[in-house]
Amino acid sequence: MTVLVTGGAGFIGAAVVRNLLARGVPVVIGEHNPDHAVLARLAGAAYEPLDVADAQSVERVFARHPDVTHCIHLAYLMSAEVEADMALGVKVNVLGMVNMFEAAVRHRLQRLVFASSETVFGASQSVYGDRPVVEDDYCGLDDHVFTYGVMKLLDEFIGRKYVERSGVGIACTRPPVVFGHGRKRGSVLWAEAFATEPALGRPAKLPFSRRSRDTWIYKDDCAEQLVRLALKPSVAHFAYNNGGAAVTAEELAAAVRCWLPEAEFTFDETKPRTPLIDRQDGARLEAEIGFVPRSLRDGVRAHINEARAEAGLEPV
Repeated sequence: MTVLVTGGAGFIGAAVVRNLLARGVPVVIGEHNPDHAVLARLAGAAYEPLDVADAQSVERVFARHPDVTHCIHLAYLMSAEVEADMALGVKVNVLGMVNMFEAAVRHRLQRLVFASSETVFGASQSVYGDRPVVEDDYCGLDDHVFTYGVMKLLDEFIGRKYVERSGVGIACTRPPVVFGHGRKRGSVLWAEAFATEPALGRPAKLPFSRRSRDTWIYKDDCAEQLVRLALKPSVAHFAYNNGGAAVTAEELAAAVRCWLPEAEFTFDETKPRTPLIDRQDGARLEAEIGFVPRSLRDGVRAHINEARAEAGLEPV
């Protein structure tokens, strides 16, 4: 068994690689523009240059590593990057995904798991009412804001076609807000700042109301879900919500203050909510892989201690 992790030096990707290495699973990291400092911390994994938008680049990786049996695909442009360059977004997020589907069929992978997104459910909880959103819920295009989310929706649609036509093992998860230290890009940098800033003795500014509600999951738990789903011999469904803790911004701040009582927060009360759903149900994935994400409080502690360790500070 060898697992190719595209985007393996990214925020979630690096956590996936560490998880696999800890299990003793051989890993190939495929990255287009890697952070070499991150790669250095992932010693034990092979590295290959990879541009998923280029089918020949994808084939070169498989030619050099014919032992690859599984893939966790995380090479994607985030929402802000897509809006800034739509053409590049389509190449990476749609054509790149299709190139990986094609490779999964051609090389008879046992499983390809990719990260979709909760943004496939649109930009508002109001579509669903006051209840957790489940996998079979659907949001029409009129209720979407992020091009990124519509791309994920299209990728899921195409992925199902590959499963139907070729029988290839493909599945996806739909992460909500993934938090942790080390996020470098994207439109939710506040998912790092809320805990990293107080960990370093600085105030945190959140660009939404204290009453805004979102579902949060710690990056290592998201990685564990992806790895378990990828390595499971068979799965019952194509799509899985990751789930997590559905809390208000005020409750999020309280979780930080459990460990850092002096932490300071400011909120933007002119923005009553984030353009995301409020509650995501993760029961399907929990049942499939037998894993329950840690509590918000424990995840926040891990996040804080990552930031403090990097700064040479004592853990909390």
